[in-house]
Amino acid sequence: MNVLGMMGFGENPSACLLQDGKMVAFGEEERFTRLKGSDGMCPTKSIAFCLASAKLPLTGVDRIAFGWNSNKYPWRMLRNFGGTYMKYRGRESRAHHEINESSSIVTALETLLEFHPDRIRAHIARGLREGGLTGRIPPIDFVDHHMAHAYSTYFCSRFDRAGILTLDGSGENISTMLSVGSGDQIRPVETFEIPNSLGWFYAATTEYLGFLPYRDEGKVMGLAALGEERREKNKWLEPLARVLRVGKGSYEVDPIYTKFGGHFFGHLYTDEFVKMITAVDPNAGPIAYGEKTMINGRLSSKYMLETYVDFAWAAQELLERAAVMLARRLVHEHGQENLCIAGGVGLNCKMNGEILRQSGCKNIFVQPASSDSGTALGAAMVVAQRHGDNVRNPLSHVYYGPGFTNEEIHAALKGCKIPFKQVDDPSLEAAGMLEEGKIIAWFQGRMEFGARALGGRSILANLTFPGAKEKVNAEVKYREAWRPFCPSMTIESQDRYIENPNETSFMTVAYRSTDSAVKELPAIVHVDGTMRPQTIREDVNPLFHRLISEVGRRTGHPVVMNTSFNVRSEPIICTPLEAVRCFYSNGLDGLIIGNFALSKS
Repeated sequence: MNVLGMMGFGENPSACLLQDGKMVAFGEEERFTRLKGSDGMCPTKSIAFCLASAKLPLTGVDRIAFGWNSNKYPWRMLRNFGGTYMKYRGRESRAHHEINESSSIVTALETLLEFHPDRIRAHIARGLREGGLTGRIPPIDFVDHHMAHAYSTYFCSRFDRAGILTLDGSGENISTMLSVGSGDQIRPVETFEIPNSLGWFYAATTEYLGFLPYRDEGKVMGLAALGEERREKNKWLEPLARVLRVGKGSYEVDPIYTKFGGHFFGHLYTDEFVKMITAVDPNAGPIAYGEKTMINGRLSSKYMLETYVDFAWAAQELLERAAVMLARRLVHEHGQENLCIAGGVGLNCKMNGEILRQSGCKNIFVQPASSDSGTALGAAMVVAQRHGDNVRNPLSHVYYGPGFTNEEIHAALKGCKIPFKQVDDPSLEAAGMLEEGKIIAWFQGRMEFGARALGGRSILANLTFPGAKEKVNAEVKYREAWRPFCPSMTIESQDRYIENPNETSFMTVAYRSTDSAVKELPAIVHVDGTMRPQTIREDVNPLFHRLISEVGRRTGHPVVMNTSFNVRSEPIICTPLEAVRCFYSNGLDGLIIGNFALSKS
């Protein structure tokens, strides 16, 4: 059976094709449109790629699975909104109560109408036609969003029994779901409905700090670590705990600070939120995107002020407390020693590390595409299983995107009229450049899916050279100097650098670093002593494993610094032409693309 999974018209549109229950292709729309996130779009180009990968026309698709249950709109969602609104209405400051009340109602009604099933079907039909996909449109099945998340992680894990924790902003009326997976079945055991959203809470703090919500949460996670040394004196835990209240077995998010009320300063936090924060510190008002200030005599981003760093730490701490509490419940109340995690909040690798260390679980798996893009896969699994397919797809890799032959790469390089050379062994060529201290781009095989570059479209650096991290941040990625990088290492060497490694294939879990890593490879160790590693197996990616092994032979450390092949605010590059453009737009020294090498003098 051919099932086309898709998620669109919101965050991270994507598409995935299952044939007889097995994943054939996975595409994320931003990689094709070159628009970061591609929010609100139909995943037209991703769908076209998936079908082309299988040489399948649209008429060859048996069913389309959509990772959002529009059948809940408008009536079930209207009841949810009405009940929540009546519970919390009128609690904000009275000065602008009437205008805030009408604004909340209008926004809710617009959302209810936008996700009506007839409207979504029309959007999908128009998107397919605009993409040149003609013929009969297959039947469309709407899948519960959190069930799609749950399927995407459990059936991609190696576990035949596990607790499943899905955390995001919202999926229809649900923000968090606890489930149990056993054999080929998933059974939900508890849900938390909006407005009790951990994703909304963290997005509100992200926006307050002057970052882009639903995109820059990783920056808040990294920034929070800078406040670790002042944790005992942190002044923000108490006020933020009014927004996110974590109990022994439950949590609650107060929408007076996130949704219901005036939004003069921000979209995802209310005026009551600002009032609460500035009552603690009058100088801690919300930061405008890109806002600068003088810090120690130098112009710097305003969020680097100590009070905002501590604010980020408190938000991260409260998120971790809530997530660990939920994970413990799956472990102790439901007897699950294995945990699977998905949902946008699941991309918080520091949180995932604390879950592994504090929940009592023995093993963990985090879906690499934990954001909404992963629900294209999960929705396809739900529908395929309903029709009798075995949808178990244990992930050993994520290389399901576009790939290019050496002939196609050669034609692209010739067309650009640039100097290059052909090489017999790309791994040895790359290792030689890294040994000389060069920063290189690595373009090989099919593109990976998910938020991290994992050896398909990567920028690599030699960690034994002092200043490698600073140079990549400043001259190549053009991003904040304090942001950490991830290591890619051979699986055989992980115990040398990682304390108690568990799931290390996809850079989704933060682990404590060994003393050896801290002393010898500080560029991949964050200020809190953690790293988020990728381990490479020879049978999974022999070319990348050979490269890292050769680096180890030459330097003594079979580890490279690995970041995504792009510059800040751009999607990971996809095609050879994009690789060339990116290579010549920054401080990269070399590019190994297929069996060809480019260098700058």
